[in-house]
Amino acid sequence: MKILKLLIGLPLIPALAQTIFVLFLFIAPLSAEDNQTITLEQALDAAIKNNPELAGFSFEIQAAEARSLQASLRPNPELEAEVENISGNLPGAHRSETTVGIRQLFELGGKRPTRIKKADAELELLRRDYEALRLNLVSDITRAFITLQGMQKRLELTREGYRIASMLSSSVAERVAAGAVSPIEETRARVTLAVAATDVERAVKEVEEARQELAKSIGFTSPFFSTAAGELRDEVVIPDLNVLEGRLARNPDLTRWELERNTRDAALAVERSMAIPDVSFFGAFRRLNESTENTLVMGLSIPLPVFNRNQGAIREAASALSKTEQERRSGEVKLRTQLAQRHSSLVSALKEVHVLHEEALAGAQSAYDAVSEGYNLGKFRYLDVLDAGKALIESKLRYVDALVALNVSKIDLERLIAGPLEPGINTSAEK
Repeated sequence: MKILKLLIGLPLIPALAQTIFVLFLFIAPLSAEDNQTITLEQALDAAIKNNPELAGFSFEIQAAEARSLQASLRPNPELEAEVENISGNLPGAHRSETTVGIRQLFELGGKRPTRIKKADAELELLRRDYEALRLNLVSDITRAFITLQGMQKRLELTREGYRIASMLSSSVAERVAAGAVSPIEETRARVTLAVAATDVERAVKEVEEARQELAKSIGFTSPFFSTAAGELRDEVVIPDLNVLEGRLARNPDLTRWELERNTRDAALAVERSMAIPDVSFFGAFRRLNESTENTLVMGLSIPLPVFNRNQGAIREAASALSKTEQERRSGEVKLRTQLAQRHSSLVSALKEVHVLHEEALAGAQSAYDAVSEGYNLGKFRYLDVLDAGKALIESKLRYVDALVALNVSKIDLERLIAGPLEPGINTSAEK
């Protein structure tokens, strides 16, 4: 709005001077510290290194590895010492009996193997969840990168629209000075130029917001780059839906359910093994001080599972295992529905890109060129050229939006299949 007031409120400034001033204001390069280009690969590398969730997940995996190690350890032996007959009717240490022995617990029912299996299954499940989190991060960063690329293109187009409005304003001013058109036309031209300037100002703000969002996604509080390198894709090879459904099996959100089932199955085996009592063996050396004789003492201890046979924990683990299959089916239905929707969105986006490129853009450019040439020859009015210019810029902006939608739809679909749409081509989903 400041620029709008400046252009309208200073009628004595020549149109050419106004044009140069605003062009300098909007096309001036960014500051030196921000004058750096970032590629998608650099953004992904920085995000993976700086993301706190991934870092925290790696520590959780280390903790799970430690639990797996702990699960493999056997019970420690116990050292026991006992002195009898040191008081009462048989006083005196010379008539006491001293026993020193070792007690060892032996786990029965396969407790240790099932415990190890459960810990290993939990570790593999965490690793799969880590992969899903990493793929989500890659998709989010790529989406933010594409958004910034689209905003950059929109900024270029709004600047192009400003240049068109500026040239028309200068041309109208010359015609007014020559008495060929009414001064009202010059006022219209200046208002149009001011509106175009505010469009550029808004586009600059949108680019800055997109830069901030990408920087935040990477893990920085402020952008360390000025622009996102590369161009938006305008062509995508889209496999048939049935082909993609076969590749959906690679999605970690789906494959994790097999590991979840293994984990709960192992948990059930652990609870069942707990129903079998363990055996404690005791072996000791006894010293009879009165007769100065030595003897061996042996013992065996077995709990009697009369009341507690771990029934409740077994039923709970069995219910959790049965629930897994229902959760897997629900997750698969959800993913297949998303796959069909995103496949349809990608097909529609590709069709829109083709239609806009082959029909709308070409027609808008041809119309603008013809009207501009006719205006210079006096065949068309200023408003005709203005309308043709607006139609051209709007068509190009629509095309950019369609490109962004195409690229984002591609990324979303690749996230679902956890790989590229085109075999043999590395994409963000495989970073």
